[in-house]
Amino acid sequence: MTVERPKSITKGEFCAKMRILEKKLEQLGKKKIYLCSEGAMRWLTGSRHQVVEIAANTPTTVQAVVETSPTTSLRFFSDRWESNRVHDLIEQGIWNECGVKASYGGTSPDLTEEGIASPLTEDYAEIERSIVSPLAEGMEGNQKAKLDWLVAESRQALIEIAAYMEEGMTGWDLRTLVHHTYHRRHMELNLVMLGLSGMRRHLHPVVEDDSVVEPGAVVKIAIGARYFDMFHSATQLVKIGEAPSHRELAVHHALREATLAYADRFTAGAVEKDLHESLGPIFKKVEEKHELEGFTQSAYLHHAGGPLSPLGNRDFVITEKGQRKILPYSQFSVNPVDALEFLKFELQGIALPAGPPRIIDEFAWKHDGFNAPPYDTIKWRGTTLRLPTIITHGDT
Repeated sequence: MTVERPKSITKGEFCAKMRILEKKLEQLGKKKIYLCSEGAMRWLTGSRHQVVEIAANTPTTVQAVVETSPTTSLRFFSDRWESNRVHDLIEQGIWNECGVKASYGGTSPDLTEEGIASPLTEDYAEIERSIVSPLAEGMEGNQKAKLDWLVAESRQALIEIAAYMEEGMTGWDLRTLVHHTYHRRHMELNLVMLGLSGMRRHLHPVVEDDSVVEPGAVVKIAIGARYFDMFHSATQLVKIGEAPSHRELAVHHALREATLAYADRFTAGAVEKDLHESLGPIFKKVEEKHELEGFTQSAYLHHAGGPLSPLGNRDFVITEKGQRKILPYSQFSVNPVDALEFLKFELQGIALPAGPPRIIDEFAWKHDGFNAPPYDTIKWRGTTLRLPTIITHGDT
C-alpha cells in the first residue's frame, strides 16, 4: 500500500504507455494518433489541463499528436493564449527523460495527414479506449500506486465526512464538507451526489441546497474522485441517529451479494450485452435465496455500470445490445440500487488478463479510533474481502 502521495507520472509509466500506443497503432496500420480529451491528455502528460468534470471524448485546452514512426515524438497544440503554458510543459515533461522529442505545433493539427488516427477515424473512441484505459504496467508500477493511494484516501475521506455530518445540516452544508475534505487530501471531485431528505427514491440524487440531514434517514454520498489520470467511483451510506434496521441490513447484504456476482463477470473479453443480460438471473437468484420478494426488479432499476479509466468516471455505460468488450487490466465500477429500500452498493475492480477480476480493497489503511469497523469482512471465491457497509453516524 503506497503511503506517500505518488508522482503524477514516472519515466517507467510513460515508457509503458508509449509501448501500448505504438503496438496499437501498428495493429491499425497507423503512424500517429491525435489525443484531445482531458482524460487522454492527463494520461499522456501527467498534468492537468483544466479542472472540470472529465468525460470520455470531451475535448480539453491542450492537444497532442503522438507519432510512432520512424521514431516516437510528440507535437502539442493549443489556442495561442495557452501557448506559454504549453511551452513550459514541453520543457519540463517526463518525455525528456525517455529520449522522446516534443515540440509545439501551433493552434491545430492537420487531421487529414496520412496515417493519423483522430476523431474523424471510424471507431476512434474504441481506439482511444484500447490505448488509454488499461493500466500500462498491469498490477505494478506508478499507475497502480496512484490508484491504490487515491482509493485509500477517498474512502478515508468518506468515513471522515460521515463522522462530521450532523442532524440539520443542509445539502449545501454537506456538499461544502465533501469538497473541503477531498481537496484537503489532494483529490479532485469529478462528481458529487447527495441523497438527503425527500430524495430516498432518487437514483442519481443531485444536490438540493435546502434538503436536510434528518434522524432515521439513510444518507447517500456518491462521488467520483480523481488524482491526475486515476479515478475512484464510490458510494457511502450513512444511517443518521440510529443503527440500520434489520430490513435495511438484509436488503443491503443481498444487494452486495448480487453486485459481487455481477462484478465477477467483468473478465477480459466479456461483451457488454452479455454482462447486461446476466443481471436479471443474478438478482432473481439472490431474491429466491434470501426470500426478498420484488428484489429481482433491482437488476435494471439503475444503469449497469461499466469500465472506468483516465477517460472518465465511465468509459461507457453497459447497454443491452452493446458489442464493446472489457479490456485486460482495465478498471470497472458497478453500483446497482435495490428496488425495495433504494439503497446502493458500489464496487470497483480490475479485469485481469485471465481469470476473475480483482476487487479493489478500499480499506487498506489503519482504522484506529473507530467504535466499529467501517466495513464488512466476507469470504468470496476463496478470498477475504473488506467491503463498504452502512455506517451508523456516531460509530466513526
